[in-house]
Amino acid sequence: MITQRLQWFAIIIGVVFLVMMIELIRKNRVTLKYALLWLFSGLVLLVLAIFPQVLNWVAGLIGVYSPVNALFAILLCCGLVLMISFSVIVSGNKKAVVRLTQKISLLENRIRELEKQAQDAGTETAEEKKE
Repeated sequence: MITQRLQWFAIIIGVVFLVMMIELIRKNRVTLKYALLWLFSGLVLLVLAIFPQVLNWVAGLIGVYSPVNALFAILLCCGLVLMISFSVIVSGNKKAVVRLTQKISLLENRIRELEKQAQDAGTETAEEKKE
């Protein structure tokens, strides 16, 4: 059984966390797509804090003696899911940056070629006018 003090502490942390995430989404500091996992984690924490009997049931389900230890296990799992999902996102962004860098290099090379052609054409036109 979790203590009343721990329960109130978890409720306050959960509410503050959710308000903070909603504010970050509102200010466009975090997109909703990436914030959904954080919001889900905050809701899980809040539900487990408000309804400690759910935590007792989960503790019995996973075979943990103390519901507090079950809470830590659940939060650890949420953290692992968040880290894996953000690792996938970062990897995708890294690939996109490499592709964009390659495209920029090709476009810069093409611009240099066109500028050189334009300069050569301008030189030829100037020489033709002299004649």
